[in-house]
Amino acid sequence: MGLVYTAAEIKKIFREHGLAPKKWMGQNLLVDRFYLKRIVAAADVHCGENVVEIGAGLGVLTEELAGLGAKVWALEVDAGFVRVLETKFAESKNVTLIHADALKYDFRRIAEALGRLRMVANLPYSISSRLIFKFHEHRDIFGSLHILLQKEVAERLVACPGTKDYGLLTVLLAASAQVEVLFHIPARAFFPIPAVASSLVRITFPDVPPLAVSDWSFFSLLVKAAFAGRRKTLRNTLHNLSRAGISADKVLKAADQAGIDLARRGETLSALEFARLAESLGSVRGGDVSS
Repeated sequence: MGLVYTAAEIKKIFREHGLAPKKWMGQNLLVDRFYLKRIVAAADVHCGENVVEIGAGLGVLTEELAGLGAKVWALEVDAGFVRVLETKFAESKNVTLIHADALKYDFRRIAEALGRLRMVANLPYSISSRLIFKFHEHRDIFGSLHILLQKEVAERLVACPGTKDYGLLTVLLAASAQVEVLFHIPARAFFPIPAVASSLVRITFPDVPPLAVSDWSFFSLLVKAAFAGRRKTLRNTLHNLSRAGISADKVLKAADQAGIDLARRGETLSALEFARLAESLGSVRGGDVSS
């Protein structure tokens, strides 16, 4: 299918608008039309649907989504790219541009008008993990996310317990969402060409999460504590819970109730085991568990 823009065409646009891709911001623009079509097809976007995009760049994905009749809410933090987008979509009724930092933006402002949000986006790689933490924190307003990530980040989201990629974000998503790595995208599909391959990931936050967790804040606190020292045993890492008013004796009692050996390392526990331990800890701390 070829390229949406050649390198020469992009450089010309950059010169005309005084732009340059900022490596520190993770600005790698998708330019391969084949993968652009695959992404939109995987997201299954329909006419009239509202879709949020983060990191609109030169509007390649924005234009594709709007062309299908979707109403696109496109966030872009770079003022230079915003100028290009304002010109490009000046006559479009399907595109609403938002000049904002996605890490600071209150997505509830859109959700209040539209209901649960769908997202299709090539996330800036420098902040992708922080954005996913934010999506998880506000999962009640997000339905499905189809997001481009560095391949290594995508693999981290679906890693198995005990592996080097398994971590806090893996556990939080396993407990609250359905995560699928749909396909990989070579570095040559982007400009500038990054040093890594990418992956399209689908994250869905169902109304009923995969695991029953009574107190998500405490669950997150527990998992963070368990991963605070990789290769350390739970007996050593969970002493941090004393800040939440949970003594070593209570941790020992809860672990016994949950059938968790405190000689294990945190990174060996499955999300289900973390959920079981969190519920047991909630009971031994006096039943003070809030939803």
